[in-house]
Formats: sequence, C-alpha cells, structure tokens
Amino acid sequence: MLAVAKTPRIEFSFKGTKEVLIDIVDRLKGLYPIEIVDDSEDSVEWKSTELHKKIKDRMHSGSFIRIDLYNAGMTQSALAEKTGIPQPHISQMISGKRPVNLENAKKLAKVLHRDIKRYRSEV
Repeated sequence: MLAVAKTPRIEFSFKGTKEVLIDIVDRLKGLYPIEIVDDSEDSVEWKSTELHKKIKDRMHSGSFIRIDLYNAGMTQSALAEKTGIPQPHISQMISGKRPVNLENAKKLAKVLHRDIKRYRSEV
C-alpha cells in the first residue's frame, strides 16, 4: 500500500497486517488529505523518468564517495587515515576535480565495504 500526503508531498509505503495498515491510514486521513495509490498502469518505473536521467548524468565517482562517507558516518580525514589517500585528494575526488584511479578505488571499496565498480565505471 502506498499513501501519498499532498501538502507537503510525502510518499511512503507500509508492510504489515491489514488491520495495522487501515489504522495508520485512518490516523493520517485525520491529519492530511490523502490519496491512496496502487501499482497500476499509471505507475512509471523510476529509472525510466527524465528526473532519474538528469540526476544520473550529474553523478560521478566522487558523488558515490560522498554518499558512502555520509552513510558510514565518517569524515574525509578518517577516510584518508584508513585508506592512506591524502585528505586533499579525497576532497578533490568528491568534488569531481580529480579522477578516482584504480588503486584508490580499491582502497575506497575496501574501507567503505562497496564494490569497486561504484568508484570506477571503467572496471
């Protein structure tokens, strides 16, 4: 079940028993105008949207480093210490000013527990 609050627009989904879901939707209806949307022919695959394509075009290896650093709760300095990559180089990779070479991609992948392909699309 997908419930959408119109102002502000918030989308979320629930999993659970029917009774719990009905209770949640009823409580939300009292707070927000809600439209229930199901998976129908009107739904569009996220990866086929123009917005996804625009976002993907703007992403580079450094964008993924930034995301993974945030998710790991780690600073650039801590990443530099764990990988042996100088912190200014990490900063330049994150900003897209420095490419991520194969050696650095391996170090990043090991420390951040990700696949090396995330940092090197050529590999």
